[in-house]
Amino acid sequence: MKNLSVALNAILLVLVIILFVMFNNLKKSMGQEGSSTITGNKMLRIAYINADSINSGYLLMRDFKNEIQAKQAQMQEVYNEKAKKLQDEYEAFMQKKQSGNISDIDAQKAEQHMQGEKNELDGMQQQQQDLLKEVQDRNIEIQKMVQKYIATYNKTAHFDYVMTYESVGGGILFANDSLDITKPIVSGLNQQYKDSTQKVPSSSAPKR
Repeated sequence: MKNLSVALNAILLVLVIILFVMFNNLKKSMGQEGSSTITGNKMLRIAYINADSINSGYLLMRDFKNEIQAKQAQMQEVYNEKAKKLQDEYEAFMQKKQSGNISDIDAQKAEQHMQGEKNELDGMQQQQQDLLKEVQDRNIEIQKMVQKYIATYNKTAHFDYVMTYESVGGGILFANDSLDITKPIVSGLNQQYKDSTQKVPSSSAPKR
């Protein structure tokens, strides 16, 4: 269970955007001195999005993280209860066996029962794998949603490059605040998410 928590946190921390181009491609196109022009003296329009702000500000990601953490907590609670029960049964069984207060037949039945409970605990490892797979699949789904929204946003913004900036560990070491479009992107994503959650299926409309 501890390994699951570490893996989930690692995945959720990198649940950010795969955008149009990478930093190295931009560097090559801009030249060694970081010029803002390319062949033909066309000015490049560049913007960036703060990945940390996307992680903390996008409501869909927040709700997804809460959902996964709730599932994980529930799995942990069930696992702990089953493990405690098995431990208590085993200790009681050993006391009876050592004192000779249990028949061979009853001892065999008890051992079979405890083995079944242990197998059930071992089977919960698969539930952990299923949860990790769910996180990975949803990660890809959210990345695609963000990419799609940015592509739509850029139809009117007309940027040549939209990049990601991370405060720690990113490829871009410095970003001018004037190029930051994180706020309108997060705002638009959140409005899109709110609209999708407020939609009422037509089948639920009252009949006249």
